[in-house]
Amino acid sequence: MRFSFLHSADWQIGKRFGSFPGDKPAVLRDQRLQAVDRLAQTATAAGCSAVLVAGDVFDAETIPEAQGEQLMARLRAYPALAWHLLPGNHDPARAGGVWAGIISGGLPQNVFVHVEPKAVDVAPGVVLLPAPLTSKRTSTDPTAWMDAAASPSGTLRVGLAHGSVQGFGSAGEANVPIDPARCKKAGLDYLALGDWHGTTRISDRVWYSGTPEPDGFRDNDPGNALIVRLEGNAPPAVERVPTAHFTWRRREQKIDGAHSLDPAEAEVAALASAAGRSLMWLELSGTVPLAELARIEERLGKLAPRLFHLAFDLSGVAAFADAADLASLNSPALGDIAQRLRVMSEAGGSDAAVAGRALRRLFALARQAEAGV
Repeated sequence: MRFSFLHSADWQIGKRFGSFPGDKPAVLRDQRLQAVDRLAQTATAAGCSAVLVAGDVFDAETIPEAQGEQLMARLRAYPALAWHLLPGNHDPARAGGVWAGIISGGLPQNVFVHVEPKAVDVAPGVVLLPAPLTSKRTSTDPTAWMDAAASPSGTLRVGLAHGSVQGFGSAGEANVPIDPARCKKAGLDYLALGDWHGTTRISDRVWYSGTPEPDGFRDNDPGNALIVRLEGNAPPAVERVPTAHFTWRRREQKIDGAHSLDPAEAEVAALASAAGRSLMWLELSGTVPLAELARIEERLGKLAPRLFHLAFDLSGVAAFADAADLASLNSPALGDIAQRLRVMSEAGGSDAAVAGRALRRLFALARQAEAGV
């Protein structure tokens, strides 16, 4: 018996991305929908007949009606693929939730939403054992029922679940425990999991696919789908396939001057046209003179437009005003203000932090004025 399918999860259609400015949230949301097309093309090219989505299809259990319609239209456009969708902790299967509305509106013939834990024949000799969530958290393992689920001898048994495998850290979002031995206890040929947003192998037969389109600055191998090929009792052949449009990069950099940004600037330059599909988070730390910090902020301002998005954290940077800093201020009045702020920032007390921020801002504005900004 053979069966090939694509394993995906954590689409989180409709994710808000509220921390991003301007029209960037809309662009990021749209790519989560477009990822569905990339998944369909990947599955078709690999000769798969089905796509199994292990939970969190939507980002919330209440969504605008148009979002559900947009997704169903996309899935309907690939009639050769059977789409098997599982409610997760973001979009649990309960009365009045997102799935109730979509199902009542009528599903495309090639779309199957599994809102009950019961065995379903998905191909000749292949049974799917889904474990839908009906709440955002649970203390019981939703896959436990699979142990007693009967199927004919020789049938391929595929589990589909959303939650965190016990004993492998807390990389997921759902407060849903899953027994790492479930695959063996239930006689599963493969257990397709969702919740962890990075591709993760738990064992030969147990995998997290991760999200097909990254949504955060985590170094956990997101942006993939898994092509899974089952044949008899042999361990599954699992192929990791990249599906991401955007790349999210997190970098930590020690700084002692503006030149410390050279590696980040070189990395962005090497990306060439791909920089427009890259998001970067820079976490900077170190100690620099205030005038040098102003130059660093200036260079960051020039770097930002070369990427889709640049975010940086300067909270780990300690800045000090030395004699050269004070001398660099061409205005005697500004020099006097800077000197008083310096004294206040070094004196400690409740006003020190405010004085320090004001001093940093003063030098940043002075640098902008020098540059004619």
